[in-house]
Amino acid sequence: MFRLKHLTVIGLAIITTAILIVVFPSISGVTTVSFNGVASGDATQNSIILWTRAFNTATNQGIISNLTAQIATDSKFRNIVSSTKTTTDPKRDYTAKLDVKGLKSGTRYYYRFVAKNKTSPVGTFKTAPTATASFPIRFAFSGDADGQWRPYPSTQNFDKLNLDYFILLGDAIYETKSAISEATADPFTNTSQALLDYRRKYREQLEPVKKGGFTGLQKLFAANGNYTLLDNHELANKQFINGGAPAGTPEGKGVDAANSQNDVNTANKFINKTEGFKTLVKSYSEYEPIREKTISITNDPRTDKTQKLYFAQQWGANSIFINLDDRSYRDIRLKTEKNADDIGARADNSKRTMLGKTQLSWFKETLLDVTRKRIPWKIVAISSPIDEIGSDSGKSWYGNYRAERNEILKFIDDNNIENVVFLSTDDHQNRVNDLTYLADFNNPNTRKVSPNAFTIVAGPIGASGPDKITKHDFATIQFLTDGLVTLQKAKGINPIGLDAKFPGLQKVYREGHPQADQYREPIDFFSPDTFNYVTLDIGADGKTLSVNTYGINSYAANTFPEPEQTDSPRRILGFEIQKN
Repeated sequence: MFRLKHLTVIGLAIITTAILIVVFPSISGVTTVSFNGVASGDATQNSIILWTRAFNTATNQGIISNLTAQIATDSKFRNIVSSTKTTTDPKRDYTAKLDVKGLKSGTRYYYRFVAKNKTSPVGTFKTAPTATASFPIRFAFSGDADGQWRPYPSTQNFDKLNLDYFILLGDAIYETKSAISEATADPFTNTSQALLDYRRKYREQLEPVKKGGFTGLQKLFAANGNYTLLDNHELANKQFINGGAPAGTPEGKGVDAANSQNDVNTANKFINKTEGFKTLVKSYSEYEPIREKTISITNDPRTDKTQKLYFAQQWGANSIFINLDDRSYRDIRLKTEKNADDIGARADNSKRTMLGKTQLSWFKETLLDVTRKRIPWKIVAISSPIDEIGSDSGKSWYGNYRAERNEILKFIDDNNIENVVFLSTDDHQNRVNDLTYLADFNNPNTRKVSPNAFTIVAGPIGASGPDKITKHDFATIQFLTDGLVTLQKAKGINPIGLDAKFPGLQKVYREGHPQADQYREPIDFFSPDTFNYVTLDIGADGKTLSVNTYGINSYAANTFPEPEQTDSPRRILGFEIQKN
């Protein structure tokens, strides 16, 4: 049997079996272990993060358990290539996380955790192909899973998608109340209770609503390797959503967002260094299958000693996945005196940042390097939408961080960096959009549409917005789309969707619109009424990107339907882009 030689165990405690029996007795005198599912993530060419959490079946409480993590090349585990002892960690809510190295590139693996008297569910993942391998790549993304819409039947078929990877693109939990779950404590006023509450919210996402029912996001996490992003609801949806904003007094309270003196943080005391922010990132890190690294950089106090959540991973010869962190370093979300979003002239401040100078510089250099290497497709994940839609809020790039947004898009075009696809969620609707910017940021008459980049906004997996639309026929969605287009035209904004002559656009499909490819109208790129995810397929020759949205009709909050009570995910819209 081949055994891996290099293995890092993150934060794991060791305890004897004798102590286990004394501290965690069950009624029968024998502790039976159960698992809150399994997950894998942050795949490279030769490594993967594996995750699980153990609990006592009798008491439903987390438990310290000795485990063996097994990795095999077959789902029956006849060919086990790694078998490693590990232990759940009570300091991390009884989770276990392993960084397994020495794997073969471009290979599908299966994994499980084995306790003395129980075996976890089986998960699967693929490692990234080598940089010269011309393989087809299939991946998907979505986000926004609000507990009021558990157990998320939109994810019911993930075990059949055969993905190379999935991107859970923010708001993996919500801190708010549902009919069966209390809201979390405020991490500023009660940090210790907030940690317990956020852990509870992450656990609930992996549990059935009804006994024996669908286990929430368990299938999604187990069906493929994952990359995850941090967004506003993992960060309490309060002052902590702006990690680069001033910490305030007392530290963590934040500052007045209506005061223009706070628009750019020059105080070198940041929300991302406060106890509340770090507590929320801690709970996120405990439950997401991510690598945990700390940045050390002396000339950027905004970024120094923060957890590094941005990275890039090439997937074969034809694509690279770039994961940006647009929460940890952003300046404050601007507000008016009446506490409404201020999207006026203050948002044009060229000193304001979303990414922070270190990450922005890294992103630009990554794009240039990818272009030099002639990698066709650049897949960029961001937690806040980057397109302009006419009703932009202070959380979006266009609404509050326009100068840096414009700088990035102009940089892409000035350097002829082709085929950049920005992926985002957060707006609780599915749309595909052109990206416009100003060739001269000080001249509004220099607006242009980038021929090199576009964006896809997906989701939600289950959250508010789509549930307000109770009629799902084509005529209703056409009416809603026409209303949005009228608003956009009145404001001088390009209508939603890709331009009919967008470079390489072909094979446009829209449910209910048989002439979609002929007319290529805004409705062909818009689904505001569904819970959905988007798949992307890059051909083995790197010449074609196929994009398809799959989803189910939305349903009301706190109704908690099982998959058999909803429709199955169906194809809603799609298209192809032929590489320039």
